[in-house]
This record gives sequence, C-alpha cells and structure tokens, in this order.
Amino acid sequence: MTGHVELVSPPFAGHLHPMLGIGAELVRRGVPVRVVSTGSARAEIEAAGLPAVALESADDRVIAAIVDPPERIGANPVRLHRQFRGTLGVLATISEELDRRYLEELPAIVVADFTLPVAGMAARRHGARWFTAIPSPAAIGSVDGTPAYFGGWSPPRGLSGRARDAAGRGAARAFKRGVFAMNAARLRALGFSGAFRHDGTEQVYSPDTVLGLGLAELELQRTWPPAMRFVGPVRYTPPGRPGAWGAPASSDREPHASSPDAAAPRRPRVLVSCGTHLAGTKAELLETAELVAELLPGVHLEMTLGGTRANGGGDLTRVRLLEYADYGELGGYDAVVHHGGAGIVHAALAAGLPAVVVPIDYDQPDLAARLVHHGLAERLSPAELRGASGAARLAAAIERALAPAEARRRALERFRLASGEHDGAAGAADLIEEAWVSGAGVGDESGGVRR
Repeated sequence: MTGHVELVSPPFAGHLHPMLGIGAELVRRGVPVRVVSTGSARAEIEAAGLPAVALESADDRVIAAIVDPPERIGANPVRLHRQFRGTLGVLATISEELDRRYLEELPAIVVADFTLPVAGMAARRHGARWFTAIPSPAAIGSVDGTPAYFGGWSPPRGLSGRARDAAGRGAARAFKRGVFAMNAARLRALGFSGAFRHDGTEQVYSPDTVLGLGLAELELQRTWPPAMRFVGPVRYTPPGRPGAWGAPASSDREPHASSPDAAAPRRPRVLVSCGTHLAGTKAELLETAELVAELLPGVHLEMTLGGTRANGGGDLTRVRLLEYADYGELGGYDAVVHHGGAGIVHAALAAGLPAVVVPIDYDQPDLAARLVHHGLAERLSPAELRGASGAARLAAAIERALAPAEARRRALERFRLASGEHDGAAGAADLIEEAWVSGAGVGDESGGVRR
C-alpha cells in the first residue's frame, strides 16, 4: 500500500491523546503516520515520536475561546448555536487548507476526530478513506435509546420515561436540522448536503468506519449506526509531562521510611481532577478540596489542574497540587473525584477505582449517568459543592467511595476486567492497518466508488 495514514485532531488532551496512542501503535507496525493539529500540539506529537503537521489556518487562541467559553453551554440551544457558528468559521479555513494539501499529497486514510468532520469530507472529495474517531460514543445520535446532551439522563423507567426519551430524540434531531437550515450555504460549501443521510445516520460521522474509543459495556442500550466499531478506550499519557508543582505542607506529607512515623498506617490517597479547561471551575473546586482536606485529616488529597493554574494555588496548605496526573498511574490512589471526561473515566475504570463524579459540561453529564447506572460512581453537581455545606457533602461522598458497598466492589471489578480486555490503540490500529493494506476504494455519498 502507498500513502500515509493521517490523524487529524484538535490540540485538547481528551481528543489528541487517543490519536497519539493510535499513531504510536501504527508506527510500531510499520504504517506511515502523520498527525495534523494546531501549532500548540506540536511538542506533544513529536514527544510521542510521531511526525507533526501544524495547521497554518488554525489559530489556537480562537479555538480555545470557542471550546472554553466563560459560560456553561449545556443543552441551551442559543449557546449551542452560537458556539456552532463560531466553529464553522474555523472549520471552513481548515477545510480549505486540507483541500490544498490533499491536492499535493493524498493520504491513504484520514482518521478524523469527531469534532473535525471537515477533514473526513476533504478526504472523501479527493478519494481517501475516512475514519471517524470518537472518545465519547454517547455523543452519537440514535433512532432509539436515551439521548445525550440533556444533562445526563438515566435509562427510562416505564412508559413516561420512554416517552421522555422519544421526545428528547425528536428535539435533538429537530435542533440539528434547524441548525443546518440556518447555516445551509456554509455547510454545503464544506461538503454537507444535510444534517442526516438517507439512512438516518449523521453526516458528521464517517459512513465507512466510526472508531468508538470506549467500552460498549458502559453505554446505555441503543441501536448504533452500521459504521460503528467499538475498539475500546485508548489510555495514553504523553511522555515527559511535569508532575507536582505545589508541595503539601509538612504535616501532610507521607512519613519517610527512616522517620519515627514510618510505621504509621498508610493514609488513603484521593485524586481530584477537573480536566484541562474551565480555570474558574477549577479554582472553586480547589477551594472546596481544601475544606474537604480539613474535614478528612486522615485522607491525602491531590488535585491536578491539567496545566491551568487556578488562583490561590500558591496558598495551598492541605492539598497537594499537580500540574498534570498520569492517567496510566492511578493504581497508587484509593479513589478519585473527577469531572466525567472520557479519559479519566476509562483510566479510573481500568484501575478499578471508586469515584465521585462532578460533571460540568459537554458529554460529561452523560458519562456520569452511565457510571451511576452501572453502580460505579456517585454523582454530585458543581452547585452542590459550594461553601462549607458543599465541602461536607463531598467529604461524605469521598468516605463512601473509600469504603464502597459490596455491589459497587463487584461492579468495579467487572469493569476493571472488561477494561483489561480492550486495548483501544491496538483495536483501532487493527482496522486502520487492514484498510491501509487492502487499499480499498472509497464510496461517495451516492454510493459510487472512487480511487
């Protein structure tokens, strides 16, 4: 087979890191790979030993402002549409740049993150295959089941619940059709003829192969698109990331082996994670964590800010602050408090850790609903954690997580074993390599085959 595999991703950890894990596995197998992202991702891509291509048309500051707005997006249709319109401008410039690149050198396969469907459309226009990679399969719409992006609905109970789900699915499809109608000219210029194909699947996902980078066992019951292939989560941490930059107070340190206190019982360790966005939310959570540490002196709390230093970080007295946490090294913790991002969800499941999940936005409430449904975690809202009463509420939830009931222990062990059976990087590489070796042509939207 000639031609390389191109992995196209935004620079954000939850999207980029799975792509890097897949890329590293493909390179190990001798498949030529390039990773396309914005300039800010170059260092991490090259640290993974992969060739980096920086999109000249993508401004990191503009992208960051779109994906990390000052207000929560949630299911608010006005905010969703405003964000979508901002995204369209970025996607248009990326699409034009990729068209120029693919005229000069066409990849054999383009694996596009689900937030960058224009890369897949550009691939198909020029005759390359398009794979979609999606770390959070909950985002994909379906003809049945419980819809996502409504604040994290649980499976229905009874007729009223099924009616709720049907209404939610109808509202979601109507919203997507309405958004397309209001932006039809710009979307058609990008290659989209509508929000949905004739078979009801969404045009933003590949009709060929959608790589579901998650556990099928975690998802709620539903009918998946024919292109869906669950390959498992990709648990990848870039090499060389820094660790702690805020040290705990001397009274909060673990006893040194040679100290008189070395025989003291080991204190439980709990990691608090809030992802790589939302600095203001992290600052609030850090304040709460400090109060929790005071309420739980027998627990060692560590908090990672994902590279964003929250205000007040220099005044830490009880919480050990980490710039980053290695999701592959969670085995040293006894429980985790997290935001429900796909990366930390699957890392915690792989480690068999009980969790308290505090979802904030995007797919996080839906992932939280799945964790609760399967008996894997307790869910709290950000509003429930404010002030002294919120700290008491979180402290009580952490204590329950550190002493989980037998049913939760069994659920955690079941998912820990399931996680061990699925290597998303290898599973995705299997499908990509097979397509790369076969060199099969690609079909256009009308069913024709090109190449």
